[in-house]
Amino acid sequence: MTAKLLLFTLCILLTGHYLSAQQMLSLEKYGSPKTKKFLAGQGISYQLKGQEGWFDSVIEGFRMDQNSIILGDRYVKVDDISMLRFQRSWPKATSISLYTFGVSWSGLALVGTLTDGNPSTNYRWSDAVISGTSLALGFAFSRIGPFRKMKIGDRRKLRLIDVTF
Repeated sequence: MTAKLLLFTLCILLTGHYLSAQQMLSLEKYGSPKTKKFLAGQGISYQLKGQEGWFDSVIEGFRMDQNSIILGDRYVKVDDISMLRFQRSWPKATSISLYTFGVSWSGLALVGTLTDGNPSTNYRWSDAVISGTSLALGFAFSRIGPFRKMKIGDRRKLRLIDVTF
């Protein structure tokens, strides 16, 4: 038992200097244990306080002593970031699925009416209502927008974290 413990301690001491410290930017929400972490090499889309435009950059590193993020062409202080923006893919995928469903429902009902050989079956209002509702919902989902914006303020905050070994 002691030999295993001694070997484990020796391995940790010998390989400890090869392990680098991990630094990250953390987005925290008040009252929630979940955090979103941004590491060096990840892309970030942000808006600065007092400015209207959005900036897209890749995080190259962090300056813990200055509380700033090293981006491609600048240093940005964490306190100067007013909003973050994240890409959303589900509104577009949902709207395409609803468009496809609405058109195929009407198309299949129309083809079935024309080809079944039964004069008592026809295209009904319920088919048109289902197709129209699906197309309207698809249009509504496409207007939601491709981005989710998170305002940094009272409930959400950004901070730099340095995890050293």
